[in-house]
Amino acid sequence: MSAPLIVIGAGGHGRVVADLARAAGFAVAGFLDPAPTLRGAEVDGLPVLGDDAYLASAAPGSVLLANGVGGAGKPEIRRAVFERFAAAGHLFPALVHPCAHTAGNVTFDPGCQVMAGATLQTGVQVGVNALVNTGAVIDHDCRIGAHAQVAPGAVLCGGVTVEDDAHVGAAACVIQCLCVGAGAMVAAGAVVIRDVPPQARVAGVPARTMG
Repeated sequence: MSAPLIVIGAGGHGRVVADLARAAGFAVAGFLDPAPTLRGAEVDGLPVLGDDAYLASAAPGSVLLANGVGGAGKPEIRRAVFERFAAAGHLFPALVHPCAHTAGNVTFDPGCQVMAGATLQTGVQVGVNALVNTGAVIDHDCRIGAHAQVAPGAVLCGGVTVEDDAHVGAAACVIQCLCVGAGAMVAAGAVVIRDVPPQARVAGVPARTMG
């Protein structure tokens, strides 16, 4: 944790990530954001250092990065930000809030984020750049794929797989041993009682394919 950490994006999610990183013991240097109105400003007491060009002179490893780009509606943007900087050699540490409950054998891949109040039980795996948001409940032996997102208050019962790039919406529930396919989206409040195919969009109680 000796290298300073910079959060990419100074919007709502970026601000939450900065708070998460500070709570987890990282030295947060500030934000990167392309908005001209933020140049030289402070956000939540941290400086906006510039845009992506700020990293041009930063050797990989001299700073750590955190993905502050939210993925609601356009998850491909969040993934693209991570992949672009990771390909240049920059490091994204896993960020786990100290107020999350995580079993001792949960595995965290680089760049994943686990927010305050989340519960991750034994055997859970959290993939690269995945997001487990505020108050989500992930029961035993679930797997969250790379770049996938579990929104605030969502519940995954035991043995659920959320494949790469999938999104489980706020307060949704996925019953045990099901799979949410790659790139699928489960709407807020949905109750999923059968597998969700890749790229599908489902909503309702019980969840059905959206027209």
